[in-house]
Amino acid sequence: MWRKKVKKSEIASKISKEYQIPLELAKSLVEGVFSWIVQKTAEDGRVEIRGFGVFKLRRRGGRFTKNPKTGIEMYVEERYLMSFKPSKKLLKRLNEKV
Repeated sequence: MWRKKVKKSEIASKISKEYQIPLELAKSLVEGVFSWIVQKTAEDGRVEIRGFGVFKLRRRGGRFTKNPKTGIEMYVEERYLMSFKPSKKLLKRLNEKV
């Protein structure tokens, strides 16, 4: 499977060209959308964008683990992970293009 990293600046550039708006405005729009998704996910634990997918916050509990190099046991704190589940509509569109 192939992977390509996409930068926010690339997204902003594409939006700027496609909708003929200043690049700085496109950059602030992209940054605003991403920060809104992060903020709402942190507040509500879940953000659903219809036709695109669901961003969801998952809690990973704290646990004891061993350092494989030293063998010393240590505690790893509880943390949160963000997962993304694409919508059926998005998956359908992706499978048509591949």
